[in-house]
Amino acid sequence: MIMPLGLPISKAGQVCKLQMPLYGINNAGLLTFLISHGYQQSISDYSLFTKKQDGSFTALFVHVDDIVLSGNNLAKISHITQLLDDKFKIKDLVNMKFFLSFEVARSSTGINICQRKYALEILFDARMLGCKSVSTSIDTRMLGTRLHQNSNTVLFEANTSSFRRLISRLIYLTNTRPDITFVVQTLSQYVLHLTSAH
Repeated sequence: MIMPLGLPISKAGQVCKLQMPLYGINNAGLLTFLISHGYQQSISDYSLFTKKQDGSFTALFVHVDDIVLSGNNLAKISHITQLLDDKFKIKDLVNMKFFLSFEVARSSTGINICQRKYALEILFDARMLGCKSVSTSIDTRMLGTRLHQNSNTVLFEANTSSFRRLISRLIYLTNTRPDITFVVQTLSQYVLHLTSAH
């Protein structure tokens, strides 16, 4: 975060490091509640809380006002769910179907996570829903020496904003589609100097 006005700055270009998400946890007192019930906050992701007890493991992930709860002991999950409901009046949706654009499907063989709906929304917004698929979405001959910042005509700002939005959405799609990672990474290098070739 950019330093707030009035805060003394010792070095030029200083920024603030967020120790908590801006939404959810601080506002509802959920952080204090979970820690008081034996949950530990992850150092690498402040929205993740875990608890190990008597051979059971429970994980709780908080995003704004959504909570995803998982574990290997149904009694422990039911217990923390009841405690959360008593304190915060939560709505238990039982089995998660969507979360942060991920579709979650359960079967007897396991859990499947995909972003099919999200990918279709991207194609629809880009007006490419009816396009034919190809084995690779980039001309490999254009990589390296042929695709660079000075390729063809530079586009105006009005055209680049939709490209930037598309690239950011495709970066998020690589969570479940690693096959497009190279292409997205290659094109994301040109978002500041976009031309018609890109």
